[in-house]
Amino acid sequence: MFKELYKEVQGIVYKCRNEYHLHLWELSDWDQEGMICLHELISREEELVEDIPRLRKYFKTKFRNRILDHIRKQESQKRRYDKEPYEEVGELSHRISEGGLWLDDYYLFHETLRNYRNKQSKDKQEELERVLRNERFRGRQRVLRDLRIVFKEFDIRTY
Repeated sequence: MFKELYKEVQGIVYKCRNEYHLHLWELSDWDQEGMICLHELISREEELVEDIPRLRKYFKTKFRNRILDHIRKQESQKRRYDKEPYEEVGELSHRISEGGLWLDDYYLFHETLRNYRNKQSKDKQEELERVLRNERFRGRQRVLRDLRIVFKEFDIRTY
């Protein structure tokens, strides 16, 4: 019975799918959201099962509002996790303190560190991690000498 009722309102779901875009939603997600919405609507107002035209009107309103809520959540500032913001480097440069590395140097530094780490044996990787955690151990000066050679183009002071 539920599937037959859903077939009555499935066109509304597909029409909303064509009108609105929800990031990372597939057809099955739209169907699932439509079924959840229909179930909630029928559970709250059981007499709609008998009155199909009224069910369609209620469902259309409830489903569209539900989709608009999802769109608002995706667009809200707090939940912007799935959008990669693009900012010109020139627009960001004033935010980086003068005492540190510039953005391109910062990126190059981390890229160089990652490449250096990947070329080392497991023991040397562990020693590098210990240096990065500022731990004291036998062989620390050797690791620091190696790092000075690798990062000679950066102004890095070790203490």
